[in-house]
Amino acid sequence: MVAAVGQMVDLAAVPSGTETTIVQAGVPEAIPRDACRLGWQQSLAHLARLVEPEMPD
Repeated sequence: MVAAVGQMVDLAAVPSGTETTIVQAGVPEAIPRDACRLGWQQSLAHLARLVEPEMPD
């Protein structure tokens, strides 16, 4: 039996904006841990570009 991959995303208000905590569990052994980490880093970088205001120089 294959266990389902689970993830938990927690958002909390902080003075500087929103703190995001992500926990992912149950990733199959066939998927490298570094690949998951890289995927999250890239996804969060894309999200940051969408939601963070551009500050003029």
